[in-house]
Amino acid sequence: MKYKPTSLGALFFITPALTLSLSACTGQLPGSFKFLQVTQTFQSSQEVNTKIDLLWVVDNSSSMDVHQQKLRAGFQGFMTKYLQPTWDIRVAVITTDTYLAHPAFSTYLSTQIPGSIGYVSTYLSGLSWLNTFLNPSWAPTLVNTSTGTFTQGLTYGDLNPLWGSQYSLLKAGIHDGPITAFCLELMPYFLKGFTQCGLRDNPSIFIGSNPCVNPNTGAGESSLSQCVNTIENDTVRSGQAIISTIPPSGTPADANWANQVQSNFLINASVGSSGAGSERGLSSVLQLLSDNESTPTAFFRPDSLRGLIFLSDEDDQSLEIPNQIPTGFSPEWGYACDQASLNANNGNSPMISGNGGFCCASGCRFGSEGISCPTKTADSISYTLGVCVNSSLLIPVADVKSQIDTFFKTLDHSPTGDPNYFIASIVPTTGTSVQTIQTSRNAIDNTVGTIKVIEADVGTRYLQLGQLVGGGSLALDIGNTDYSPVLNAIGQEIIQKKSTFTLARAPTSTEQMLVQIIHQNGSTLFVPSSQYTISSKNLTFTDPNFVLSLAATDRVSINYQPKTAY
Repeated sequence: MKYKPTSLGALFFITPALTLSLSACTGQLPGSFKFLQVTQTFQSSQEVNTKIDLLWVVDNSSSMDVHQQKLRAGFQGFMTKYLQPTWDIRVAVITTDTYLAHPAFSTYLSTQIPGSIGYVSTYLSGLSWLNTFLNPSWAPTLVNTSTGTFTQGLTYGDLNPLWGSQYSLLKAGIHDGPITAFCLELMPYFLKGFTQCGLRDNPSIFIGSNPCVNPNTGAGESSLSQCVNTIENDTVRSGQAIISTIPPSGTPADANWANQVQSNFLINASVGSSGAGSERGLSSVLQLLSDNESTPTAFFRPDSLRGLIFLSDEDDQSLEIPNQIPTGFSPEWGYACDQASLNANNGNSPMISGNGGFCCASGCRFGSEGISCPTKTADSISYTLGVCVNSSLLIPVADVKSQIDTFFKTLDHSPTGDPNYFIASIVPTTGTSVQTIQTSRNAIDNTVGTIKVIEADVGTRYLQLGQLVGGGSLALDIGNTDYSPVLNAIGQEIIQKKSTFTLARAPTSTEQMLVQIIHQNGSTLFVPSSQYTISSKNLTFTDPNFVLSLAATDRVSINYQPKTAY
């Protein structure tokens, strides 16, 4: 739970399961290379199905800058090896606060922030270019451009103007770059942390996405401070919320195209760190499925292999939306706080349990659900979260899986089939990772000047979803300093799912397999037995580079050749 201030006093491929068969009795696995039935008794052929949809769900709360930077750094090798332009792969990125598109939060977004009427921003009033500051179109008189005063106050929605009913749609201007936020003191981590939003806030200095993709490190730039969008300078955009590896008609699938795909992903994955502190990756996926997938921006395709990849330094906190929305309902509803650990970490500051403070039984920001949190232990390392969700209000992970399963089965018109997806959770998996992340977080809190809250947590619910889904789901540690191995593990899982063919029957001792690749131009490539194995009914290509070389226009042909005459 990354907290945001609510007042000015304390702000905030390849295992297709391919089915090679002998006749109309073929049994086909979802997402596999599909068989074109033929009349020959011992030969079967199928088109290569390289259709893969990868949805990244990236935590965009205030501690995620460094993790997103590691993702950017490790992606080039992943892109070069796995996202081949001959494969039909699509990639999209949403955030762990995408759930805020739910209409239950509309009243919260339009609620005025206490103390904001007449508030004078020190940051804005000190800008040399304040007189050229452009108020947003939805609030043309929001800031007095002579004094930096908010005469009419601010709402929570003003701080993150993309929040709202459109936020769960994969549209350009929303999920094609860093999430837009207001650069001022009410967003302390955005202004004073790694992001340093003021560096990009002046649109006369930095415009466009290039500094994000190619920061001038010699001049002191970094992707941490350049992959930023503010309401004044919202120009770090790829223009494509859905990225495809297959180029549009007339565009060659060459190195230039591959570089463009890579740049687009780097921009889209740089979601920023100005999002809601209640990280709900599972709810955000469900919100996308509910809102986006029946629109022209639908992402998931029938018969594709799907991967849901979560990147977060905390556990999922997806709460049920109450049937009757209570007064004052917000993303902070349903949380308790641990007064003892907060006082210990902050020297009994009056900001903790004083009047209108952070944590007390009544009249504070947190505490209505209790003023203590359970102690957790991971690998003999114990910790107590400063703010914790009421676990009885969480959506059961099994229910999340059931809803995702139903969506994919319906999409494939296969109500009893395999939903054909896997989970990759890049989260804290050990106590050591939790401890390391929290130490870094404490340093940021000191820099920003806010109270220190223990927030890093093992991603138990994400890991549980992966265990329930199975199918090669991955548990990967966010604490790795280099994400190249993490991303490579995801690529290997794609290969594993696109390299095994399930035959209609196992070859007999009197037969041998003749395996060929038939290219679109009619030429053929013989596959030697050294590049595949046969175990019972499964034929598996064993050379990952060979599998990656296959194109969506190729066909695989298997002939059962008798060794002796019948």
